[in-house]
Amino acid sequence: MRKIDISKLLHLFLLTAVLLQACQKGELFESATPKIVQITFAGSTTVPLDFFYGDAIVASTGEQNNTLPNPIKLNTTGGDQKIYIRQKGKSEVLKTYTIAGTDFSNVINIYYDNGKIYDAGINYKLQIYAKNSGLDFYLDNQRIYQNPYEGPTQETLTIPIDKGQQRMLTVRKVGADDVLISKTITDADSNAVLKFYLDGNDLLEHLTVPALKNPKAMSVTFKLQTDIPFGETKFVGGDIDIIPYIRDINTGAIKKPSPELRFTVSTKASFTTIELPPISESEYYTFDLARKGTNEPAFASTNSGKKVKLGLGNYGVFFLQSPETAFFLPGVRVICILSVTEETGGNNFDELFVTPTISEYLANWINFQ
Repeated sequence: MRKIDISKLLHLFLLTAVLLQACQKGELFESATPKIVQITFAGSTTVPLDFFYGDAIVASTGEQNNTLPNPIKLNTTGGDQKIYIRQKGKSEVLKTYTIAGTDFSNVINIYYDNGKIYDAGINYKLQIYAKNSGLDFYLDNQRIYQNPYEGPTQETLTIPIDKGQQRMLTVRKVGADDVLISKTITDADSNAVLKFYLDGNDLLEHLTVPALKNPKAMSVTFKLQTDIPFGETKFVGGDIDIIPYIRDINTGAIKKPSPELRFTVSTKASFTTIELPPISESEYYTFDLARKGTNEPAFASTNSGKKVKLGLGNYGVFFLQSPETAFFLPGVRVICILSVTEETGGNNFDELFVTPTISEYLANWINFQ
């Protein structure tokens, strides 16, 4: 029978007791469980950014166009549960985000503008038509967008903004200091639309259009422009009567509405509305422009070899685009700019006829009711 070393048994017993006590306290053989979260980045920035956790860079914007990083997984065990954002190469912290400790997924919204990062950004739409000028758009006196060309501006701006904050959007002609229009922007203006029509220095944002008296009729609300660049006629001045005629598309036969219609337009008025009675699909309207209360043309010839006459319905085709060409739109209120055009006629082509035509549609560019 082998002898048992009592001292070795005593050491083994003491070691087992120590290990059992340590396991009960969880201090040995069980490391802390890592806390992993996913960080997703949303928004936009115009400058390169670094994202720090502690002293380590855990993400950066892309080298091209400063695109935001793809989602990352981050071990937050032992850290301060905060993401610090700095402009690349600089020490100043632009924004600090606290990681939600109970959530796996965390979204960091970044909307950088002029040295500051905002929590949110709203879409603000531009639907504008400007004649003879491009436009500059400023946010808190910093230009954020430019359309250098005249004509339509259809763009969606992203405006960084914090909840409860107000920012100021102003619009100027390209290179000009004078403000055409200003708008106070809040976070409640998400997807709002700025509309206006600009002609020279005249800006039209809102217009009240009368309701149709006859639901099958068509109204035309218009501003009349009487200049004819490079034409052979000139406007004689004063108020104008617009005299409608009805012409048959197939036969060319002409008749006057019964009772006769005559709409007086003040050349000093901004906009005028006329309502045209319903006509058949085989008919269309033509118009003469006469001096108020007379049957004399409202235009005179600047060519000694030609004379201006009223067309009596024989000249001028008044058609619309909606979106296809049409001669009449029942139940529609058309809002437009009317300009004038010349046609030459007569047996010896020595007669001029001046008729109105739609040069610009405004319904898409202004707010009306």
